[in-house]
Amino acid sequence: MTIEITSATMQHGIITITGIDVSEENLQRMERVRDDGFERELEFLFDTKEKRAVEYIYKWLKRRKSKEASTWGEAVSSTVGRITTISAKYRVCDN
Repeated sequence: MTIEITSATMQHGIITITGIDVSEENLQRMERVRDDGFERELEFLFDTKEKRAVEYIYKWLKRRKSKEASTWGEAVSSTVGRITTISAKYRVCDN
């Protein structure tokens, strides 16, 4: 999923990334229905106790050139404001 990251935090081993859906499909839908002011906000969670989640987030941060950061928190915070792609597997689903 393509998103613009609006916030990124790390608390108690859980990395939370929140962003606005800027995928081409969503932008076309907004244009088609003239849904001004309604941006679809998405949330992604990564539990650092899960090996696969850690591997994914590490590789993702490395591709985002966040490797200059000295801590995980700095690396995660450095992603705010970027447009990027994140796997939908880690998305928190709307109920």
